[in-house]
Amino acid sequence: MRTASPVLTGRFRDIVARMGAVLRAQREIDAERVLRRYRHLLDQPHEAPCLNEIIPVSREEDIFENANGVDPRERTSDPKFERA
Repeated sequence: MRTASPVLTGRFRDIVARMGAVLRAQREIDAERVLRRYRHLLDQPHEAPCLNEIIPVSREEDIFENANGVDPRERTSDPKFERA
């Protein structure tokens, strides 16, 4: 079995090294573009919501009515007509 000549091996290694350098340089360019594009998001101080915090999505009356099967369209201002 023939082995590659040292000259060809050296050229191949040189090509692979150049390709690696080009890929690293391109990755740096892409990272700079992303930082420039989203810099406004990084500069803004933001507060992460507490995971245990309960965020109300509706009023207390709505929750009570939904839990008791009251249709909000049938709501009246007079409490004596509410469903039991």
